[in-house]
Amino acid sequence: MADPMTEILERPHTFERPTIPVFTAGELAAIAASALEEARRLMKEIASIPMERASAETILDAWDAVNILVEDVFGPVSLLNSVHPDKDVRDAADVALVQESIFMTEVFQNEALYERVRGVVPHSIAQKQLRKDLLEAFEDSGVSLPAEKRQRFKDITERLTELSQEFARNIRENQTTVRFTAEECEGLPQSYLDRVGRKEDGSIEVGFDYPDYQPFMMNAKSEAARKRYYIANNNRGTPRNLEVLDEIVALRKEIADLYGVPSFAHYVTKRRMVENPETVRRFLDDVKNVVTEAEMRDLAELAEVKAQLEGIPVEQAGISRWEMTYYRERLREQRFAIDQEELRRYFPSKPAIEWMLTISERLYGLRFERVNSVALWHEDVIYLDVLDAASGAFIGGIYLDLYPRDGKYKHAAAWPVRGVSRKAGRKPISVLVTNFNRQGLTHDEVETLLHEFGHVLHGVLSHTEYNAHSGTSVENDFVEAPSQMYEEWALRMESLRLMREECGECPAIDETLVKRLNQAKRFGAGIDYGRQHLYAAFDMALSGESPRPALEVWREMEGATPMGHVDGTAFPGTFEHIASGYAAGYYGYMWAKVIALDLVSAFGTDLMNGEVGRRFREMILSRGSEEPARELVERFLGRPVSSDAFFEMIRGES
Repeated sequence: MADPMTEILERPHTFERPTIPVFTAGELAAIAASALEEARRLMKEIASIPMERASAETILDAWDAVNILVEDVFGPVSLLNSVHPDKDVRDAADVALVQESIFMTEVFQNEALYERVRGVVPHSIAQKQLRKDLLEAFEDSGVSLPAEKRQRFKDITERLTELSQEFARNIRENQTTVRFTAEECEGLPQSYLDRVGRKEDGSIEVGFDYPDYQPFMMNAKSEAARKRYYIANNNRGTPRNLEVLDEIVALRKEIADLYGVPSFAHYVTKRRMVENPETVRRFLDDVKNVVTEAEMRDLAELAEVKAQLEGIPVEQAGISRWEMTYYRERLREQRFAIDQEELRRYFPSKPAIEWMLTISERLYGLRFERVNSVALWHEDVIYLDVLDAASGAFIGGIYLDLYPRDGKYKHAAAWPVRGVSRKAGRKPISVLVTNFNRQGLTHDEVETLLHEFGHVLHGVLSHTEYNAHSGTSVENDFVEAPSQMYEEWALRMESLRLMREECGECPAIDETLVKRLNQAKRFGAGIDYGRQHLYAAFDMALSGESPRPALEVWREMEGATPMGHVDGTAFPGTFEHIASGYAAGYYGYMWAKVIALDLVSAFGTDLMNGEVGRRFREMILSRGSEEPARELVERFLGRPVSSDAFFEMIRGES
């Protein structure tokens, strides 16, 4: 029998169509170990290059090659860790990712490698940026720390990887369900009840997948049922995740102490657009000054709806957190004639996906072609070639994993599995992961679809010289801007009218509906950004100079907001963003929204302006992180970024 390791390494592949290997648990462990062994050998060779030969070609090109070798394995491993149906594969990926983290820390603590990179004289913008990025990574990984502190940094990094994996796993694999009686199901759409299925006594049993939770909170008439579901959903991380998060926060503060900076936020933000925590705090203060009044206004309007429906005085109609979504939907129905469940008829799932692909093709000059011969990790997954419409040239590949299943990542996200490299002739792969209803999407879900596909396009349309600069490797507080910009295509007639081409039987989307969708979307911006401000401020508090237990801080901060804190809830245990890559960075969603709304202005009155779309593809998406984001954006706009559109939106003026 042939050695399985040899078989894996010798599997044929087509250069024109790189794909994601679908490993078994044993294969994954073997190839991950082999890749790290080879990467260590190659890094040792780079470290031994004589200093007089430390050039962009001998160092940076070789580094790019090792980066590609590691990404070929660990890009897929990172994805399969969250989506593979087999728990053994997900568990094997957990172990492999810890080993990758150990390797990366070793690399960036290697003084010989550091000196080789320092010795490089760059000749191009990309080389200059890569040298800068690598030197900063060395500095941030402790290469200049004393030996004892360097070892402690390595230990902390390994432990943080383990903890973030555990945090995500506790949410992803939580099998808790909530049961509701037939009476508590009053108000739920029949399509929802048919999908989840009733028990013999008319009751239903649901978990925390998005298609289960959100429609229930929007439509169930029973306040008690909504409160029970709200509390359960906010505890889905289990009590263990609170312990995990507190340990994560403590270890991050220890990193700051190793570097002699006041807080983890200081350690992180120096590499971001904001440059320091003080800029973040000023930005959050500016947002709070606007959002507090807007949130109070929105809640007052919801209280009027509640008073009317419940037949009580408005002064007795305060809005609790488990009521906000329900009464917001009633207001949308009354004022704007918008029923999110009814909108699923306008956006059946498969035609909605085709519509998304169509507008992307026309906007960016692309062609998507489905290929059925590619191996997939689940039968629901779709693979698409991405081609340039003008030349027919192959650009890269996209996978779509759209529907919920046991053990799968519970939200919506994009995975940049494989980055481009012009120097290596390398083509990219991006993956869209969502948990949509198979029958159709609400308008909110259409926005989510476009948001995450914006990330996918950012990954697959990058055309950078080096792999390290590909796609969404941009600054953390810019990465959400292109995707948040794309949400606007769900709100304009010039793009929405194209839905008719994909679904001739669907109700027609006309100007009146689009106007009502926009009005309904804009209502509640105060509530939405009040919540976003709370998340960002909470994140900065945990990343601050004197962090306290997460739940204690959350109770205090949420308690100070207009809707207060709900006793018995533990939201921090579900806040996966700050347990992983968004620590001291959640403000980036709002910071990037400022940029996103300004970017939209470049399209003028026609979001389907292909000339502007292709200019955006060329000047922003294709450039990845080859230059600082601010320079790319200001070059595209022809001016500095303005926050006017962002604050007008919150005030309800746009």
